[in-house]
Amino acid sequence: MGVWEITLKDLRLILKDRGALYTLLALPVVFIAILGMSTGQLITTHEASKLLKIGVVDECHGPLSDAFFSNLSAIGGIKVQKVDDRAEAKLRLQDGRNSVVVIVGKDFENRIDDLSLGDVFSTEHGKLAGGISAIDMHVESGVEFVGVSELVEYVVLSAVLRVVAPEVARRSIVLRRTIDRIMEEGAEAESGTKPASLAPVKAGPSIIYQTLVPAFMVMFAFFLINIMASSFINERKLGTLRRLQTSPISPIQLLWGKTLPFLFVSVAQSVLLFLSGKLMFGMSWGTYPFMLLPVILTTSVSAAGLGLLLATIVRTESQVSSYSTFLVIVLAGISGCYMPRAWLPQLMQNVSLATPHAWALIAYQELLTHDRPQMQVVGQSCVMLLAFGIVCFAVGCQRFTTLEYKQ
Repeated sequence: MGVWEITLKDLRLILKDRGALYTLLALPVVFIAILGMSTGQLITTHEASKLLKIGVVDECHGPLSDAFFSNLSAIGGIKVQKVDDRAEAKLRLQDGRNSVVVIVGKDFENRIDDLSLGDVFSTEHGKLAGGISAIDMHVESGVEFVGVSELVEYVVLSAVLRVVAPEVARRSIVLRRTIDRIMEEGAEAESGTKPASLAPVKAGPSIIYQTLVPAFMVMFAFFLINIMASSFINERKLGTLRRLQTSPISPIQLLWGKTLPFLFVSVAQSVLLFLSGKLMFGMSWGTYPFMLLPVILTTSVSAAGLGLLLATIVRTESQVSSYSTFLVIVLAGISGCYMPRAWLPQLMQNVSLATPHAWALIAYQELLTHDRPQMQVVGQSCVMLLAFGIVCFAVGCQRFTTLEYKQ
């Protein structure tokens, strides 16, 4: 019996074990689907239900306030609605119909007229240093969204500056012709005759799922170690592992044959999760989708290597359950699978680099959240993942040869 015969035998056993297949393939998809339904971000609903619902009370009713509303509405990830007055806005905050309310005061356009070019281009030192209140605008938030009010003010200020900057700059004789030419190019782009660099950004796939789907995919990839270790325990109980040891096959070939089926299943799991993310959330596969393949493969190699190492350590089903659960939960928590790595303290980010999960997340973040990913970062991450898998496989082989063949 050779490597491929052992591989095919174990693949058939895995396919017959519906519980293992559910854990490795169906459970991650179900988990991500529940995540999508809980936030209203499934492909069928995510256009109608944004993460942040902003109400706008326009007391100015001028062309600039209308232009501000249009620019704010064009920003992806939020849903903007007009609200009649402050009383209705307060009710909408209380009953949750709006998360945040932006109030455009009656003196909005007059305050804009008082701005100079320096105020617009140096918001930290000019009249806008105090925030949007300087132009008679205010942000009020519901109880659950108090923490994001400052972020909303920043977004509102950005939308205002897109409208205000051309108007203020027109007053400068030096810049008048330049601004007129830029505005003409923008008008041509809107009519479809020329692309515009200043056109409003269209809402695209939620950046949240560009982060969450890969994070949970990496975590579930390492659920493989439980199934793999259990397979070795069952082989010992049935005596088939001992019979394979007496066959004319080397220990490394035997372990290759036992590892490859789980490697194939892990790759299939990752591909399935990316397809589910695409179908359910409309998530993007990045600028270079084909570069996801080496990350998927090397992540699976590291998971299979760790699974083999664990299989040579455990001796009972209870040990499999306790050790594998500990590894899956702790490694996922340290690496940043439960929350974006950027949210972790710098010390934790450095410590997490000792886990394969962290390197997989770094590679996925680079490919999925950057228009121009740095291939050097992706390559380095793949090398680290591959090295982790090889080291675990080598140590597992050494332990297997020492403990199994010498018993």
